[in-house]
Amino acid sequence: MSALDFSDFYTEWGFWFFLVQGIAVALTALVPPLPAEFMVIASGAMAAEGVLPLSGAFMATFVGCLIGDIGLYALFRYKLMRLFLRWKWGRKLHRKILHISLHTGGISTWFGLLLVYAMPFGRSAAMATAGMMRMSWARLIGLAVIGGFLWSWWLIGLGYVPAAATDLPPWASTVAGIALGTAAGAVIALIGTRGRRIKL
Repeated sequence: MSALDFSDFYTEWGFWFFLVQGIAVALTALVPPLPAEFMVIASGAMAAEGVLPLSGAFMATFVGCLIGDIGLYALFRYKLMRLFLRWKWGRKLHRKILHISLHTGGISTWFGLLLVYAMPFGRSAAMATAGMMRMSWARLIGLAVIGGFLWSWWLIGLGYVPAAATDLPPWASTVAGIALGTAAGAVIALIGTRGRRIKL
């Protein structure tokens, strides 16, 4: 298989690609800088080209999202985050999540936390905030399922739509999706921050 020939990609690497993608998505909840979003967008672009099954791209992303989000919630709810505060990177991550939470408008409600998902590092901020608020498990599961469902399809769509609507190769559609997603996230974050300032 040549570098640009994806015809046998799923047969050779599909299972491992989805496995790595799911693990990366789960870990991104705890370590937001991980480029899991890039893998999800790329899987959407490849699904549009028939390289990967769309259902597989969604399931890998959605399951990874649920595991990572619920795990992060538990860390904050049961104060297990103190284990990570022993290391410099853990303290830095903790400050970053708190900063995002404090500068995001409307995070005191279930719906407000759901909106936070669309912002950069929003998954981590929403789940950490839910944990610190000691949100009930019933409400948390609903938040995680709906948030993960929307988050998964949003990122997959960022890769799928450009590939399906144009003749761009998968890598170019992925780049276009990343650019669009970054711009949309920045706008949503700006609106959310400005909304909070107006309330104050």
